[in-house]
Amino acid sequence: MADWEEIKRLAADFQKVQLSSTSQKLSERNCIEIINYLKEKKIIDLIFTVDGKEFLTPSHLIQDIKNELFVSGGRINLVELAKNIGVDLAHITAHLKDVLKGQKDLHSILGQLIDSSYITKIAGEINEKLAQQGQISISDLTIQYDLSAEFLQQQVVEKHLGKIIHGKQDTNDPRVIFTESFIARCKAKIRGALCGLTRPTPVASILNQISLSEKLFFSLFDQTSMHGALTSRVVGAQYIPNVYARSQNEWVNNFYKQNDYLEYDALARLGISDYKSFIKKQLSSEDLVFLNSCAASKRVLERAEADIDECISSKSYLDLQSNLPSVFNDKDIRLILDTVLTKQKQQQTIVIENFILSKAFIENLSKNFDELVKEKAKAVVESGKYQQYQTDIQISSSKPQKFEEVDEKVDKREERRKKAAGGKSGGGTQGRETKTKSTKKAKKHVEEEFETVERRQQLQVVLSEDIADLIQKELEEDGLDELSEPLTQYLLPQLNEKGLEIAGEIYAATIADRTANRRQTHNELQNKLNALIGDVRLFEKGLKLLPEELQGQLVKYLLKTLCTDITTEILNYVAAEQNLNTQTDNFTNEQRLKFVNELPPDLKKSLLPLIKSLSGQSIDEFMAAVEESLSVCSMIIKKIDKKKDRTIVLNHKHVLLEQLNKCDDLALVLHLTTLIIFTTATQCMLHASGRHVAAILSFLKQYLTDGQVAELTSYHDFVTLMLSGGSEAESAKEKLKEKIQTVKNIANEFKKPGAEKS
Repeated sequence: MADWEEIKRLAADFQKVQLSSTSQKLSERNCIEIINYLKEKKIIDLIFTVDGKEFLTPSHLIQDIKNELFVSGGRINLVELAKNIGVDLAHITAHLKDVLKGQKDLHSILGQLIDSSYITKIAGEINEKLAQQGQISISDLTIQYDLSAEFLQQQVVEKHLGKIIHGKQDTNDPRVIFTESFIARCKAKIRGALCGLTRPTPVASILNQISLSEKLFFSLFDQTSMHGALTSRVVGAQYIPNVYARSQNEWVNNFYKQNDYLEYDALARLGISDYKSFIKKQLSSEDLVFLNSCAASKRVLERAEADIDECISSKSYLDLQSNLPSVFNDKDIRLILDTVLTKQKQQQTIVIENFILSKAFIENLSKNFDELVKEKAKAVVESGKYQQYQTDIQISSSKPQKFEEVDEKVDKREERRKKAAGGKSGGGTQGRETKTKSTKKAKKHVEEEFETVERRQQLQVVLSEDIADLIQKELEEDGLDELSEPLTQYLLPQLNEKGLEIAGEIYAATIADRTANRRQTHNELQNKLNALIGDVRLFEKGLKLLPEELQGQLVKYLLKTLCTDITTEILNYVAAEQNLNTQTDNFTNEQRLKFVNELPPDLKKSLLPLIKSLSGQSIDEFMAAVEESLSVCSMIIKKIDKKKDRTIVLNHKHVLLEQLNKCDDLALVLHLTTLIIFTTATQCMLHASGRHVAAILSFLKQYLTDGQVAELTSYHDFVTLMLSGGSEAESAKEKLKEKIQTVKNIANEFKKPGAEKS
């Protein structure tokens, strides 16, 4: 109250001073201080101008804003408004709500004030532009008037549509406005263009001629087109006139009625691309079969089936190609045969090319060869070819198979390096000095081996010439000369198989005895052991590439597995030779020692070092012991053949790849992948267990890309989590399932590094 009384007193004094005519006046500074004091006490509310020399009340500011908006024609920018009034933009922004309060005809858009008079004005301008162009879009208006599309559509166009703006909104696109006269003109253009077409025409060509947009054409097409149809509603669509479609349908119906089939190429020439859908729609009441080159009626299949039944009943043959229309190709005939030949008929017939032969007809032909087969089988046994054939089978069964072609070629520098490294220091596990074989001799040796395999595969009791001579006479009588060669090829394996059976019976009855069986077993075991020993030598070569701390572990693993298997085979052979009813497959090392100690002295002396070498840490010691053991068993270790070693390594790699591609075991996939990458990168085999995978992966990083290393390391970590059996085992298993194909792809796609890097 005291403050208020003081204010009243000051106000009275101020008024008294103003009314007095004293010679003393307040300075400008005093006035400013008095006004600031009143503002601080919130007695008055004033707004200073930018220059600070003038001030105005909020109500006066609001009125000035409205006046400036009117003067500017109903639209003004807030920045320009602040400049015109002479106040800061912040004051304009702060009092903008008071200006808009209760004023429905005022709008604040994008830093601008707009009133209804301006909106009415631009609505009139839009109407004039629409009348001139016939069509207008909101996007064009936003560029012209620099206003938002939403404001123009809601506050300008839609609010005045039908009042100031005389037009309609497009139902498919509300942002497009057009007039009735414009739509009428477009319909007339479309109708005129479509009436003049008599063949399928791309929609793009039509649009270019009539100068219409794609959307407008498709929206008006259904309202205007009474003369045809569209293939689709996309840019690449075609317009097909009714007259063209009607002529197509008539041709298709007439041709089908006359021939009972429709050729796809003929339909394509008529302009029908999706011929299957067209045929199903056009001939919906017909029972059709879709073949490779045409669609045929079931009546065609029924006639073919009747012809086959007649062929079987008459015990003869049928040329199906001559009984079908000429447009039917070999694939069509194969599909027809798959359809009409039931299991029962398949057992009674044989299909050669496009001929169907009853089995009774073939059996009559085969009877002519019985005597010939017996004579040839007897001659094969007497000449010793059959015995050589059996020997070749035994030898080749223990040799690695020859691949068709190995795309990978040995780098010339790699070949020279290998030759230079050979020299006198070879000898393999036997510790002998050998000279490097010439390339020509090695090549001849490999060719001789493969010639032996080919000779075994090509052994024939009956020759095709013998069959062709006899069968030609029979076929000439029936006019089937063209079937001579395919029938010969069909009968040749059957007659040869029959000849081999007869030769086997003759051989078993006259020559085969127990001694031959023992020799065969001895040879088979010798070949098997040589293959296993060769594998051990190659595995040792591979593990020597790894760090020394890992080599000892892999040597122990190799002795425990593969070397133990070789020892078991030798002990089983010795047991059989000594007539001991003992199998050493599941023996421990102590049981093997006990078994060997009970053998005769000469065998015991040779086999004891072999058993002891399994507990050692040296492959060389084992190889020396196994060579001595084999010599006691009348077996020899074959000399090292580096060409054959390469084939064995390639075979080993392909076997691992086959196992990998068929493998579903999440942990085993990583194990196989590691061995495959090692073999590909180093061209050496490796025999290791799952516990060595991490160390081998660490060695292989030098051959892998960063991405491959990251994938394999991540996969290994998840395998470890899964095998740990903890709480994260299931989630790790799911992650492994997601990554398994990526890891397989790394193994399959990994290539041998360049010679420089390797």
